[in-house]
Amino acid sequence: MKRLTQLSILLLGLLLTALPLQAQKNEHAIAMQKASQRFLEDKQVKILDHPWEQDDSARTELFACRGEEPIKHFLQSYMEHLDKASLHYCYSLPYKMQTMKALHLVEGQKVNGTDVWFPLYDECNTYMIVFPDEDGLVYGFILSWSDSEDGTKQGYFTQFLGYNPEFVTLVDEVDRVTMDSVRTAIKVGETVKNNPKQEIDTTYIDGKWAVSAKYHRDVLRAMDHVSDYYDGFPSLSNKINELVKLSKKAGETELASIGFALKREASRYERLLTPEEYALIWKGLYAMETKAKGCDPQIQDYFKASESILKDKVNESVRLEYHDTKRHQFLRDIGFTVTKNDGGRWYYAVSGKHYTGNPELEYLDACADEDGVLRYTAEHKETNLKPGIYRLTAAGRTSFSGNTGAFIFAKADDLFLREIPACDDRGGDIWRDAAIRVKEADEKGQQISPGDVRIALANGGMGYGWSKCVVEGIVVRDGKLTYGVTCDKDLTGRLFTGRWLSAVDFKLERVGELPERSEK
Repeated sequence: MKRLTQLSILLLGLLLTALPLQAQKNEHAIAMQKASQRFLEDKQVKILDHPWEQDDSARTELFACRGEEPIKHFLQSYMEHLDKASLHYCYSLPYKMQTMKALHLVEGQKVNGTDVWFPLYDECNTYMIVFPDEDGLVYGFILSWSDSEDGTKQGYFTQFLGYNPEFVTLVDEVDRVTMDSVRTAIKVGETVKNNPKQEIDTTYIDGKWAVSAKYHRDVLRAMDHVSDYYDGFPSLSNKINELVKLSKKAGETELASIGFALKREASRYERLLTPEEYALIWKGLYAMETKAKGCDPQIQDYFKASESILKDKVNESVRLEYHDTKRHQFLRDIGFTVTKNDGGRWYYAVSGKHYTGNPELEYLDACADEDGVLRYTAEHKETNLKPGIYRLTAAGRTSFSGNTGAFIFAKADDLFLREIPACDDRGGDIWRDAAIRVKEADEKGQQISPGDVRIALANGGMGYGWSKCVVEGIVVRDGKLTYGVTCDKDLTGRLFTGRWLSAVDFKLERVGELPERSEK
């Protein structure tokens, strides 16, 4: 039997948050729901796990079935209501799809919802049926299983809600969690779990290359070292010169690491180059590109793309204005204001080192000028909260320099602080915990979360230094609360000794009632 963990079902972890299932009035959907209940309660069906459930809007059960009757009875109901369904899909072995397909839905409201995909795999028998409601909300079922040699059928059963269903073909490999990436994440998790201080002996590079983690780490540290006291073009020039030195003695796998690092730095460089500046770095770019000739085409593309990116910066007269507008839009989208940026660079948000490894996702970021001491605050204000006790969570990171004095904060009548762990741009507990979850899921034979795989493999399998920060016991009496991230000594009472900080994913939760005040 083909295993239904990992790739075959791991992408089904995206849950819907639409309206409750019991609120639906579609008679055919209700009939299918009853058929589903009979199937799940059948004595021959054993529920193995309930991996995904959120309120009543989506639910998945992993099951094992000892006989054919329960599935036959469900498929009988399936066929009886097929002509009333707006969308259905079924196939069985030995049919093979040439590309992976998925059911695409919109979560929540039709206009402002989030895209959600339910992948459909050719290794299983799969039957799906969807019924529409009057307002466009659809109610659907997926039954998928594979057969073992002893006749047992094992698979998953999902009920869900969403809008605008359609079939899509998943062809973008960047968005796919492949088995190679899962194996690499398991290896990272094994090392982290067994010996957190041990060097990870393989590093996942851009979906393909596994190189020495120590070497990859040394490449990144070498670039950091030569740019510690420089900004702008001198920093970029020094980094490229350092990579040229490393490339002279590098083999093919080491060139993968150098090329990956170069392309990342080229993409991050925020300033425009003059023709004279580009001429100064072109020789180094050409030397590395020449060195990579004869290597795997993907490695060659790292260097060619880096040269193209930097060349485009010579004439990109509107690029800085575009990015400045984009970053301010990000602040508006999350409802934050930068209220202090003394001694800091002009930007307030960046992308490229998000804990998920997604290079497009932005986050709050502040960095000191060359010789400055950063005093930065970005905050969000709430003015109409229900009185009570609140919890604030966020993801944060900061450069390593002792106890840095960077904090996630909340301020109502009192000030509440949670210091951000200083991990620099490696590791962090978000990365560590995801890597361990991947390893433990593999050990237990459970489904492996695609999100955990991506986090474990961020920054070539080394993490970007993000940690979960939790501020507990926030007392709100008058409905007003300000929260955010800061390294301002006037607010925290601590001098910031680092150089930069980042924060994202703020979440405020009401967790309790205010204690009753005793009367005197």
